Amino acid sequence: MNLKKKLIPVLIAPLFVGLTFSGQALANDSDELEKLRQLVQELDQKVKILDRKGELAEEAAAEKKKITPIVQTEDGFGFKSGDGKNEIKLQGRVQADYHAFGENDAQNADTFDLRRAYLTLAGKVYKDYDFKVTANFADQKADTAIKTTVLDEAYFGINWWNQAKFRFGQFQMPFGLETSTSDLFNDFTERSIANALTPFKERGGMVHGNPIDGVYYGLAASTGRGKNADNTDTNNDSPEVVGRGVANLAKLFNIDNSVVHVGGSFSHGYISNNQVTNSNTFTANSFLVGQGTASSKTEGNGLTFFTPQGITGGTTATEIERTRLGAETAVAYGPIKLQGEYINTNYSGNAKINTPAAGLGALTNFDSNIKAWYVSANWLVTGESYADSYLAENGTWGRIKPKNNVDFANGKLGAVVLGLRYSDYNASDFGANTVGGVATATGSATTPTGAHAWTGGITWILNPNTRLAVNYVDTTFTGGKIKFADASGVSQYTDGEKAITLRGQFDF
Repeated sequence: MNLKKKLIPVLIAPLFVGLTFSGQALANDSDELEKLRQLVQELDQKVKILDRKGELAEEAAAEKKKITPIVQTEDGFGFKSGDGKNEIKLQGRVQADYHAFGENDAQNADTFDLRRAYLTLAGKVYKDYDFKVTANFADQKADTAIKTTVLDEAYFGINWWNQAKFRFGQFQMPFGLETSTSDLFNDFTERSIANALTPFKERGGMVHGNPIDGVYYGLAASTGRGKNADNTDTNNDSPEVVGRGVANLAKLFNIDNSVVHVGGSFSHGYISNNQVTNSNTFTANSFLVGQGTASSKTEGNGLTFFTPQGITGGTTATEIERTRLGAETAVAYGPIKLQGEYINTNYSGNAKINTPAAGLGALTNFDSNIKAWYVSANWLVTGESYADSYLAENGTWGRIKPKNNVDFANGKLGAVVLGLRYSDYNASDFGANTVGGVATATGSATTPTGAHAWTGGITWILNPNTRLAVNYVDTTFTGGKIKFADASGVSQYTDGEKAITLRGQFDF
């Protein structure tokens, strides 16, 4: 507030009024005029002092505001400084599932499952430096009589420039749309069967950012050995390179209420016959196909339908080259979204052919692939726009905020999503009589080398932090059947799995 501007007119006006009424008498009295001038100067100086004190008070209040902590409840509970440069917050999520399988799927038990129970401490300091540490209390490994909480993520970042940020630790590798999107915001209770082929969370370093508005890239070097696994491979200690680049064409061409997402991913590295598995079990003289990735399970989170044998090279072969390529797209307009991805994992090198009838043969060169893809369609029945949930900073989907949170008293029912997905997985290059071929089951069936599945889902979003979902998954195995023992101990075979999954989800 400028006190000078306000007080000077108030104080001086009466003086000039007096001068006007005094007329010639004051004009002839130079002493009185000089006194009046001095009085005006003194008053002006006092006003300047008051004005400066006001400015100093405002500056002090602004400085105090910068360091005064602010309680925040959005995107976690925590505190941040008034200037936003420092922040710490506690976040969490719980996903409680129930799985019900078809009567013929006797190898699966209908059961409740605590799918995820995450607790995260995250924040930033000095504006440009952030960190995140997440533990999954639902994913514990028994170590004799002690259970250890499994680390999910732990990293810190340096963010000097939006065009090039740096991250170090254990984090999500930049590969694929579905994998990169948080499990909180994916369209179905489980990711598609194609997700098994992607690198997930690994240890390494990454540069990433937004070179222009609407474009994201990430380039990382990692262990290539999966989550919570260092590279202890003495035959091959070179890092795996992983990268992803995406663009939202709707943003680039100013198309409102829309997303036109296109992108691609790649990874390249080597695995050898001297490595550590995802469960930190050391293996020697055997190359593990899929090393460092998730198991190839059904979308009902039931059976593991494809687990190939190791590619055996003995002491002659030393490494196998692994290259993964992915293409992704998503188109959303208002409440409608279409999405699809294609992923190919290639293994090449030399190894012994596994012939179930004759055993292992001589070393031979090979070049084999595992391919998977999916397409999906989703409709926000209640009219929310998918464009509002698109995260431009990393080219993924984020939180859907209902137009009206559930409030039965006022007839508000939240948001409802209907979804349908088809997915296909093909590992026929690793069938019987091939390098790394699957084991032959006793009887007339062989272990599957692939699967395809239909998944339908209904998701009820009560508020931005709470969801209820039901999915129906119909999976058919290809290239063989899965052997299991029924309740009487008699061997049976199944060529598919039908499942209903229910999920209640809450995060803060």
